[in-house]
Formats: sequence, C-alpha cells, structure tokens
Amino acid sequence: MLGTWINVGAVLAGSLVGLAAGKRVPEAITRSVTVGVGLVTLVLGTQLAIGTENALVLLMALLVGGALGTWLKIEDRLAALGEKTSRWFPASMRGTIPQGFVAATLLFCVGPMAVLGAIRDGLYGDWRILGLKSVMDGISSIGFVAGLGPGVFLSAASVLVYQGTLTLAARWLVAPGSGEVLATTPALVEFNATGGAVLIALSIKLLGIRDLKVGNLLPALALAPAFAALYVWIAG
Repeated sequence: MLGTWINVGAVLAGSLVGLAAGKRVPEAITRSVTVGVGLVTLVLGTQLAIGTENALVLLMALLVGGALGTWLKIEDRLAALGEKTSRWFPASMRGTIPQGFVAATLLFCVGPMAVLGAIRDGLYGDWRILGLKSVMDGISSIGFVAGLGPGVFLSAASVLVYQGTLTLAARWLVAPGSGEVLATTPALVEFNATGGAVLIALSIKLLGIRDLKVGNLLPALALAPAFAALYVWIAG
C-alpha cells in the first residue's frame, strides 16, 4: 500500500500549502483557481467518457446508479459527514467543509489511475502509477483548499480507504498475472467511461453552471462493470 500512503501524504501536504496560501489570496483569485480545476476536471472527464465501447452500458449505469444514489441520499450523507467533522476546524472555516470534502473525494477517487494504480500496487508492489497520481492530486488539493476550504483535508481519508481497499482486494482476490489484461476488459473500460461522466458532472458543479448532486452518481461506478459483464454474457 506504499502508493496509497504516498497519495495520502501528497493530498495532506497540498492541502496545508493551500490553506496557508489561501489566507492571503483574494476571493477573485480563489474562484479563478476553482474554475481552472473545474476546466481540467472537464477535460479529464471527457477523455475518459469518450473511451466507452458501449454507450448503452454507460447510459444504464448512470440512470440506474443515479436513481439508486438519490434514493440512498448519498450526497446528503457525504455532506452530513463533512458537517460532523467541522468542529475540528475554526468556526470561520466551517461553512466550506462539506463542499470541499465531497468535491475532493470525488476528484481523487474517480478515474483509471486510482483503480489501475491501486491494483498494480496490490499485484506487483508497483506504485509508480499512484506516484504520478499523487503529484497531480497534491497540486489539485492546493487549488481546492484555496477555493473550497479545509474540507479537502478529509478527502485524504477517502483516498486511504478507497485505494487501500482496492490494493488489498487485488493482493488477495485477483489471480497473479491477470493485472496486465485488466485495462482492456469491457468491465474496466466502462468503469473508466462512467467515472469520466461523473467527473464531467463534477466539473459542471465546480464551474458554477449547476449545483448537481454528484455524489448520488457514485453507485453508477459499481454498476457499470456489472452491466458490461451482463451485456457480454447476453451478446455472447
């Protein structure tokens, strides 16, 4: 799990830098930073989403996953979790805790680098992918803290749990040698595409276009591989 620990450290370090710098950065600049992060998120999400090989699987994952997430009130529960931890910070900062926590958690935990990096770390002890992701997350966390507040600190725990779980699962459940072909399986291809769609929704929220409850789309990430496997089984 070395790669995940490096990633967690990068998020915490970037958050500290962003918190220190944010105190002296005008609101207009912090908003500009948030917009910049939103635009990059949009580009990354688009690159992932257009990689889908089955638009029907992508659509069904988003529709069913979004409905399930709305029923479970995942976004509200994530926000409530952020509210409960707000007492760890000064009162003047508490209003931004949930937004920063939710946005950073989604950005840092969704995408092929998190999945493939964690799997390779578990299979081979190869943390290079997560090392590269750590650099990106550390830089992003500086902008997130400056624009969205100290809730970004809490996303480090999400990274630890999410990537750590994938690494341990790969270590104990995935057959040795299978990691090399994972990237081309329909299940992972559609997982990545669905993750890209979720990132696009997140970018819309960050850019202030519409306040979407992006957290409610998280079940789609679990459903996409299942729907892809089901489609292959039916078609075959």
